[in-house]
Amino acid sequence: MIAAAAFWTGCGESPGGDDAITDTEVNTSENDQSVTDKGERVKHVFHAVPSPMEMASMLKKTGAVYNADLLNDVKNVKTYNTARSQALNLGIYGAGLSYASVFNQNQESIIYLSCAKKLADELGVSKAFDDETIERMEANVDNRDSLLNIVSETYYMLDAYLKENGRENISAMVIAAGWIEGLHISTSVAMASEQPSEELLTRIADQKISLTNLIELIEEYNSGDRLKEVLSDLNTLSDVFETAVKVERGASQSSKDSDGTAVIGATVNTEFSADGLGKIHRAVQEIRTRYIS
Repeated sequence: MIAAAAFWTGCGESPGGDDAITDTEVNTSENDQSVTDKGERVKHVFHAVPSPMEMASMLKKTGAVYNADLLNDVKNVKTYNTARSQALNLGIYGAGLSYASVFNQNQESIIYLSCAKKLADELGVSKAFDDETIERMEANVDNRDSLLNIVSETYYMLDAYLKENGRENISAMVIAAGWIEGLHISTSVAMASEQPSEELLTRIADQKISLTNLIELIEEYNSGDRLKEVLSDLNTLSDVFETAVKVERGASQSSKDSDGTAVIGATVNTEFSADGLGKIHRAVQEIRTRYIS
């Protein structure tokens, strides 16, 4: 997932501003085991949240048509002058980059990469979007698979770089906003269709479960309430999902993975209540509008 990618040597200071983002303080007295346990929890949750790349690929599979009007206007990039708005819109432009790349909109992919690079520069994480990366994308602009690989590599690098430099909260904002943008695009496509595909509707409904994982991830990184506004938005959206989507879990089943570890799981079925799709669409639009304004 784009937001999950390694988007990521010397980290510059984050600009100030509303919900300003600063380097995470290191508690040297913290027990090593608790750090390891937290890392494993976060890793598990992180991989449970679908990336914008996955959402875009799902959209294309359902036969959806590319619609540039759904994306954040590239002219807006110059208006983001706080750390919070830069981090959020790095995630949003990253989702736009994924969407354009998956739908073979190669020139637009380069444009959205430029927006992401500008915001990464402002945040002091320009290493993830260096000249070599730009050149590789431009050289592979007509090779969809190579382009998608480069995009994914770049965002994984960004995430890893931020975490290594104690700036997990920035990574969390990028991930959250990228997920919001993916949900915005998918619900917009569904709402515009007289008869949206069952696969699309199912994937949107499934985001109720993904949202629970995303909230858990943001809570892990919400040191000093630096992510309180984003967390509040996600919790509000979670309340909407509660009334909009029904989740039914099947009987638990056990199996073993390739290394013999026992795995316990259950089938999960999701479906919309009356006007459930519309409720989710309106809620995510309200949040997304604030993020890009």
